[in-house]
Amino acid sequence: LRMVEELIKINISLSTERDLHHLLDMIVTTARDLTGTEVGRVYLFDQTKRQLHLEISQNEQLAGPGADLSPLPLMLEDGPNTHEVCAYCAFTGNLINVPDVYSYSGFDFSRVYEYDRVSGYHTRSMLVLPLRGYEESSIGVLQLINRRDPETGHDLGFDQSMERLVAAFASQVAVAVDNVQLIEQKHCLIDVLNNTNKVLEKENRQLRERIGNGIETDEIIGECPKMLQVFSLLEKVVNSDVIVLIRGETGTGKELIAHAIHRNSPRLDQAFVVQNCAALPENLLESELFGYRRGAFSGAYADKKGLFELADGGTLFLDEIGDLSLGLQGKLLRVLQDREVRPLGGLESRKIDVRVIAATHQPLEAMIQNGAFREDLYYRLVVFPIDLPPLRERKEDLPALLHHFLDRFSKRYGKSLKGYSPAALERLLAYEYPGNIRELRNAVERSTLLAETKGSIMPEHLSVDLINATESMPVRKVQPSGGNLKEIVSHYEAEIIRQHLRANNWNQTRTALTLGISRRSLVDKIGRFQISRGGSSSH
Repeated sequence: LRMVEELIKINISLSTERDLHHLLDMIVTTARDLTGTEVGRVYLFDQTKRQLHLEISQNEQLAGPGADLSPLPLMLEDGPNTHEVCAYCAFTGNLINVPDVYSYSGFDFSRVYEYDRVSGYHTRSMLVLPLRGYEESSIGVLQLINRRDPETGHDLGFDQSMERLVAAFASQVAVAVDNVQLIEQKHCLIDVLNNTNKVLEKENRQLRERIGNGIETDEIIGECPKMLQVFSLLEKVVNSDVIVLIRGETGTGKELIAHAIHRNSPRLDQAFVVQNCAALPENLLESELFGYRRGAFSGAYADKKGLFELADGGTLFLDEIGDLSLGLQGKLLRVLQDREVRPLGGLESRKIDVRVIAATHQPLEAMIQNGAFREDLYYRLVVFPIDLPPLRERKEDLPALLHHFLDRFSKRYGKSLKGYSPAALERLLAYEYPGNIRELRNAVERSTLLAETKGSIMPEHLSVDLINATESMPVRKVQPSGGNLKEIVSHYEAEIIRQHLRANNWNQTRTALTLGISRRSLVDKIGRFQISRGGSSSH
């Protein structure tokens, strides 16, 4: 009855104790009380599971531990360390009962002999049991020494009934130890991740400050090396009046860069005027740029200021400059050289203070060779070129862009969406986007409109062109290589978490929200499934 009461007491304590050292001390004390042994020890694996470390040693006959505190290696030069009793128990998972260590020849008891020599103690009977945690994984061993008769003091050894009792006790305490270790590891992982996040946030802030020098680039999403180079160029040019030529494919965000230059320049409070040179025929574009006087042509009933005058003191952004006719190229060159403009039908020129930013998706150098673009205008424009990379060359920015546009259009259309389904996300990440960011933005906007509120963006919400383009692409799917149902579910869960982390640019808070779980739970799963940014999970 006393043993049953002790077992009930220790089980209650085991379920609430969270300090590992205190828990181990309770385990050894209870094991000695149950069996009447003088000595009790617990050895646990280190993280590599290549050594056993003595964590707790109790001996009622001695004031100190007395035992050898050095780690017990599990591997020797000639193979597994099966000569030492605790190592053998940890390897095999077998219970070892030794009636008398001094007359037992099956193991190397040199550590025991040295312990007895130094301490003056005499070891005789020994019981060593494996500690197995969840899924029968070995975490260490429990060692009990010298079971004495309380009246005579004679060594009783460990009979079969005692073996069964201690084995049942060991199976209970092992789960408790494993649980506490997991909790400690989880808290340690949380601390490491939190510290890492703080370091990354600090480094990112310092990088932004170093690159941008306070430049507002919130609307420009990008952390890849090529975009960081763009930010570096912006820092160098914003406070000057030099002409900037932005080059890049259609849809790469040239106007956004031009606006960022203006917004961070001393001309911030003045006008930012935009004109697409490919949008109007030559005669209309000329009047738009330079203005006209009343009577300059049929229909000119009043004076009209041109865009150069409207942008006086501010910035004029000329998009698709490569589409200007040769005649207008010459007139633009004169305005850039003389810093004055003459309206159509006017007799006098007017001085202007305008910063010009031009952009093109065309290869102006090749156009010069073909006679389609003036070489003198080219060299006037290319004083400070900024080249924007196409989206296919900055795929690492895709997750952040996808999240940015989903957040924007969800708010615009009043929809609460969970995010992207793994299948839709894989296709969105695999697509090449010939239309660059403009095409990506349109794809997300369309998908947001089609998706059900409180649902996720599914493959059927994507455009037919995107689906067809990614049909033959290798889209990675969750394919467990076998195992029981629990293993398959764990594998699938780990893969879903990894995909959502990628979709949210590895931001754990946003990922937890899209998955509908707490951040603490997410961090726990990341540690348990060993999910890393550099690769897939270990499942």
